[in-house]
Amino acid sequence: MSGEELQIVLDGDVLGTVRSFLEKVEKRISALHEGNEDPLPAIQFRTEAMDRLLEALYLKAERDYGRPGGGFRAALLSQGGYGRKELCLHSDIDVLFLYDGKAQEFVKFLNERVLQPLWDAGLEVGFAVRTVRDCKKLMDEDMTILTSLLDARHLVGDRTLSDELQATVEKYFSSKGNRDRFLNRKIAENEERQEKYGGSVYLLEPNIKEGEGGLRDYHSVYWFARIFDRIREPADMVARGTFTEAEFGSLWEALRFLWRLRNELHRRAGRRSDQLVVEYQEPIAHWFGYSNTSQFLGVETFMQKYYSVAATIRNLTDKALRRLNRREPSLFPPPEIPLQDKNCRIVDGRLTPATADLFEREPIYFLKIFELGRKLGVELDDVAKERIEQSLPRMDEVFRTSPVACAFFKTMLSDFVGLGTMLETMNDLGVLGTFLPEFGKLRFRVQHNLYHVYTVDVHSLFAVSELGKIAQGDYSQKHPTVTEIVRGVTAPDRKTLLAFSILYHDVGKGEGKGHVERGAPLIREAAKRLGFPPADVDALEFLERSHLIMTHVAFRRDLEEQNLIIRFARAMQSLESLGMLHVLTFCDVKAANPDAMTDWKAALLDVLYLKTRGVLEKGTFTKEKVSELVAKVLVEVIRLFPLEEDREKCREFFSMMSPRYLLATPPQQIAHHVELWERFRLNPIVFEARPVEREGLSEVTLFTWEGSALFSRMAGLFAAHNINILDAQLNLSNRGHALQVFRVVDHEGHMIDASDGKWERVEKDLRDVLQGRVPLETLVAEKFRPSLFKKKVAHVAPARVDIDNDVSAYYTVIDIYSQDRTGLLYQITSMLSALGLYVDVTKISTKLDQVADTFYVRDIFGHKITSQERLARIKEALLKVIEEAPTPDWRPPKF
Repeated sequence: MSGEELQIVLDGDVLGTVRSFLEKVEKRISALHEGNEDPLPAIQFRTEAMDRLLEALYLKAERDYGRPGGGFRAALLSQGGYGRKELCLHSDIDVLFLYDGKAQEFVKFLNERVLQPLWDAGLEVGFAVRTVRDCKKLMDEDMTILTSLLDARHLVGDRTLSDELQATVEKYFSSKGNRDRFLNRKIAENEERQEKYGGSVYLLEPNIKEGEGGLRDYHSVYWFARIFDRIREPADMVARGTFTEAEFGSLWEALRFLWRLRNELHRRAGRRSDQLVVEYQEPIAHWFGYSNTSQFLGVETFMQKYYSVAATIRNLTDKALRRLNRREPSLFPPPEIPLQDKNCRIVDGRLTPATADLFEREPIYFLKIFELGRKLGVELDDVAKERIEQSLPRMDEVFRTSPVACAFFKTMLSDFVGLGTMLETMNDLGVLGTFLPEFGKLRFRVQHNLYHVYTVDVHSLFAVSELGKIAQGDYSQKHPTVTEIVRGVTAPDRKTLLAFSILYHDVGKGEGKGHVERGAPLIREAAKRLGFPPADVDALEFLERSHLIMTHVAFRRDLEEQNLIIRFARAMQSLESLGMLHVLTFCDVKAANPDAMTDWKAALLDVLYLKTRGVLEKGTFTKEKVSELVAKVLVEVIRLFPLEEDREKCREFFSMMSPRYLLATPPQQIAHHVELWERFRLNPIVFEARPVEREGLSEVTLFTWEGSALFSRMAGLFAAHNINILDAQLNLSNRGHALQVFRVVDHEGHMIDASDGKWERVEKDLRDVLQGRVPLETLVAEKFRPSLFKKKVAHVAPARVDIDNDVSAYYTVIDIYSQDRTGLLYQITSMLSALGLYVDVTKISTKLDQVADTFYVRDIFGHKITSQERLARIKEALLKVIEEAPTPDWRPPKF
């Protein structure tokens, strides 16, 4: 569609003509977008097309109105992205009707004749109707309107009226007070915006317009340059010193990437869309030309490029804002602060080299300046950052292996407080990745799943920051165990070892799949280069190889299995290794995403740590006799009952309950269950729900007669009420009583609010189901509506069922890995019941989009399942369940 073809003649059927014109424009824009890596032709074409269309509609309306020769003036202006000529494929059209005099009737006529055809044709159009006086009044009242007026561009109508508005805006900003007010309010607004959209460049699903490192960061600099330097075009910022020519070139290249990405997002969504959500990332990566390799997914490489672009925009715009801010010098500038270290000084509150050749003359300051800034509590200024980036080639192999540099870096690691923030700055400037080349490969590296919301390097640095928070006592009340461990690490070399193990725990991800195995030689190589003694090199390799083990055991295994704890204790090299692994695991999970470390998970890690520590401290790796342990528990429980008749009931309760239950349950809880047993004699269904504040969950206890598929029915009941099971202890007495204890949260992972009568409704449905008044399938069917299975997912791993007969002395352990969906646990437990399996313990682990559930099962005789034929049939049946979405009339098959 050429420039001549942009001509539009509005005679006869206006709406039909507008629609035809827009169809031609859309086809041309699509061709420009698909066939051109440069997004600007498509953006510029759409802007010009909208200009022509609005001009034609305005002029026709003006002719049709037949306005008299005088009495009022009117003009039409574009605003926002349209005013800046940045119209992406589905950007909204923002216009301003400006008038002067008694033009209300004409403006109303314009509204009907200009806007209505656009709305009817499906365009998203925003508009305002104001006089110049209105605009002037609103400048002080509304920051959004004031900002939009900076972008206002004359389209058609009375040019002198548009010029008058422009002059009014310029006069407003001629006041230093107004400029300062706008600057401060906009900076505060930017901080709020970035907080709202995640507060980091490196989010899993970034907003490419409003998020940090997005288009809005550039817009802010552009607006400030407009009011401080009165620029007209973005390139004018070079002449005015906002950017150097090289910086502006880098910025513009990054912006072109974002504009192209935004166009593609709009195309795929069919509307204005700025969130780079997971379901679009893979197809967009393919569209951009990124393909999978043997080590990395194409989408991971594409997202690595995105984060690089966003970091470039963030860093350049931050630097430009500081330059612009310095254009308005304070009447009382902060004095220069002398330092004991004569190689550095503080200017305007920031740390800077005292001489231009500092890094060439004293390379140790590549590290030392960051440590000095941390101790003084000040940031580096732009001069320091620029000189560091320019001098990075001097950080060569000689420097990386220098005993002085390595010793100094290890000293930096021995102080946990502020360490993460300091390392983040080093990482942003390329120092960390240059000094530690293994870590450099993690830069912008993506973990394409919904569990990790940050890039690998940022996740690792956040994990180090978590170590600093523990050291500062931030978690002393909520997580006392891990706080006690960190406070016990006092020797500088031990602190360095712990910090480095956390920094490098995911180093293998820079090499591709199988990061634990790939990371082991890398951490050894780096540790040797840094001068760690051989024993510490071995300890670091142990921690890197083991950093996934503790979560697996704590979250997915039965921690009451003595054999399991003994085997885990044997795998630990020492009490120190156990403690450091606990701290590393805590920091790793805490830094994965804001909701990853729940109170429940922290409690499980503590239980595993404390039980294992007990074995290591005793130095015995043999099981105590079960009868002796049960006798000890009985003594503790009986002490809780002052009356002899209650003690006799307690002895009777012990005689009917399994040793596993008696050893796995705290004495106070056993005593409470004895009381529930008393209630059971009067009511065959005893239901109780209570909050467990410290762990952020609710504990549900059911005491009733054992029935067919009782656990499966409870799973279905909970699913029907949007309750998620985290853990279940399923106990059966030798008299046929079922004592089931569930730890549950709501569908968002929070403790259930009982104030609205939720537990009363659950109990009513439970009684109706168990007493046969209401079929469970009726309650669950609603959860199997197809619409509920439309979830966004990241890269989906294939469903998997693993069966282990070695991990437990008494049970066959089934591990199920699958994509999560509503009602899945109910289906799985129904199938287990249909297969003739009895579940005594289950661990439910859901990481946003993936489940990893574990079931400790036995057959009807209480034995493990050993028949290979039967094990194969179990595996096949479970795979079929988790791979096929259910219908509302779903029932488990009968075997």
